Amino acid sequence: MPRNSSLMTDIPRDKYVARCKERALDYLDRADLKSAVASIIADMDARIDCKLPHHLTMMVVSLLMGDDATGVRALIEDLR
Repeated sequence: MPRNSSLMTDIPRDKYVARCKERALDYLDRADLKSAVASIIADMDARIDCKLPHHLTMMVVSLLMGDDATGVRALIEDLR
């Protein structure tokens, strides 16, 4: 679904991050690890002030490759 960039920037950063986390955690709650990882990376990277540092992107992808849903959940929950 295309995102309206003006809506993304109208939301304060903390609320935007909370929405990104909520969406990704919803995928995890449905046991969809791949979508959870794709969601958190794409949603966070959609805003310049929320873009994940390279090391976190690589870490969450590594956790996905290791099928580590618990690790992915912990990383997502710790995002600020």
